[in-house]
Amino acid sequence: MNRDPLNEIELILKILSYQIENKNISTTNEIDEILHLLANRTRRRMLAELAKGEGFVNELVRNLHDHPQSIIRHLEVLKKHNLIIGKERPGSGRGRPRLYYTLFPDVAELIGRTGDDLPKSGKFFPCSSFPRLNTIKRRLDDRISHSEQRKIISEVEVMKKEHEMALLVCNEILESVKKRIKKIQVE
Repeated sequence: MNRDPLNEIELILKILSYQIENKNISTTNEIDEILHLLANRTRRRMLAELAKGEGFVNELVRNLHDHPQSIIRHLEVLKKHNLIIGKERPGSGRGRPRLYYTLFPDVAELIGRTGDDLPKSGKFFPCSSFPRLNTIKRRLDDRISHSEQRKIISEVEVMKKEHEMALLVCNEILESVKKRIKKIQVE
């Protein structure tokens, strides 16, 4: 994040207006709480860092020069207030999956992420796989190993199946509601 105080004030005001718009806050106590949340410089820097793209704890520790437990604690606070989302994915090697964090899509749009990360329509929908798909799309220009390519294919196929199943359920719901509406209009 640019150390310009006006940029930081702009960030705070944008997030505050986002929280009010989305009815996440409606009382002065809740406004005080979000201002307290954003009063922390590390959290503001984390939001700016995540505006560049998704990241996991070790990347944030390295980029922000902070202690891992501190970063984890701040991530949990930001997650609680629906400013970021986390998704577990397998790491590059063996072992536990990594938890990748990204800005909540509407927050990313608000604080000025631009380019390929934003859909051309300008409106985001909070789908947990969008950040990962955008990351994969950006990596396609890089040289990646055959094993990494196979992992990407497998991961994208799983996401595609999940979305196809969700689309089927959505269509069933729409048809059911349309039938009910027609039935009500006839009566």
